[in-house]
Amino acid sequence: MMDALVQLRSSLHRHGWWRTLALIPRNILFRLTDFDRKHGTNTGMQAEDDAGLPREHEGYEGAPPRLFHRIIRSLDIAPARYAFIDLGSGKGKALLLASHHPFRRIIGVEYNPRLDAIAAANARIYRHPERCMHRIETVCGDAGAFELPPGDLLIYLFNPFKAAIMERMLANLESALQADGERDVLVVYQNPTQRRLLDEAPFLERVAYREYRTRRLRKMPIGRVAVYRNH
Repeated sequence: MMDALVQLRSSLHRHGWWRTLALIPRNILFRLTDFDRKHGTNTGMQAEDDAGLPREHEGYEGAPPRLFHRIIRSLDIAPARYAFIDLGSGKGKALLLASHHPFRRIIGVEYNPRLDAIAAANARIYRHPERCMHRIETVCGDAGAFELPPGDLLIYLFNPFKAAIMERMLANLESALQADGERDVLVVYQNPTQRRLLDEAPFLERVAYREYRTRRLRKMPIGRVAVYRNH
């Protein structure tokens, strides 16, 4: 209650009565729909999240739930065939969302020990009624050298790193495919800032590229997604 009063006084000081009253519905909607408030998790962006990361890493950002599920549904696959692997998994929000789909395995690989520990805690806390996978594996390690498990894979990348690590990740994936080329591997790359590297990879074919948009702001993309498949 005291926090709410402090926020109200602060808003009145900064915005005045009319602007504060106009902001109330938006703040109520935020409190009702905020992912972490609903589920008791810690997936939001904080200033300290990127501390100590090498410069080859991009900053942490959690996956938007509605967009994530739209992307997975658009793939038109049988999830039970695939292991879902989030390389650069941060606090594990995409892993939590993936647990709504019956993947064979769900694995997150994160370089930052602090974020990896938060992801493991989130996996224990998350109790959404639509969750159908209750085992989430979190690995603290180098995503560029992670030993990929056998079988069909769905590799998820939410702009986790820059070119140097992406090149190592692709070389690692190519080696895994040379060892077992019969399996199906999909790479879902959201906010694909290093898309050129995947476009030029001789063992991958881009099978889709889409800009997802909101209904209200149809001209503004909320997510650019490129999908690749081995051939």
